[in-house]
Amino acid sequence: MAISTLHTNDAPSAITRLLELGVAPYLIKAALLGVMAQRLVRTLWPHCASKRPSDKDGWKMLTTRWKRCMAQPPAEMSFPAVCLECRETGYMGREEIYEVLPVTDAIKNWIPPNAEIGKLRLAAMKEGMKTQRFWGALKVAEGRTTIEEVVRVAPITNHE
Repeated sequence: MAISTLHTNDAPSAITRLLELGVAPYLIKAALLGVMAQRLVRTLWPHCASKRPSDKDGWKMLTTRWKRCMAQPPAEMSFPAVCLECRETGYMGREEIYEVLPVTDAIKNWIPPNAEIGKLRLAAMKEGMKTQRFWGALKVAEGRTTIEEVVRVAPITNHE
């Protein structure tokens, strides 16, 4: 087993990156078991974070793809405030948001010599892959970070 790193924005892009690097599609299909992508979001400093009514438009934009399991925004959301401990940013520390793409038979069907990232991402989501924005939305609902921070770190794509 080998583990490697690639510089891509998300898990499905790793497959297209391997193709760009000249790896033959049949080798990717035979050898790749899965891909994990991660980003770090800043976490709110709990000592000065403030609770306010939810940003319903922001929540809708963040969770559009996940309507069934995230239909309603939390009643309140946490927002950054400032204090001397957090150096007047409202944030202190970071946590990961990630996505894991298992390379199933259905995903292997989307690995031609010129894989289309949009179709590959949609196939991965149909196979159960949760995106970085999905996990970011959960952290927003828990009051650990903000919608703006998730969108800054994991921008919205045309494929979500």
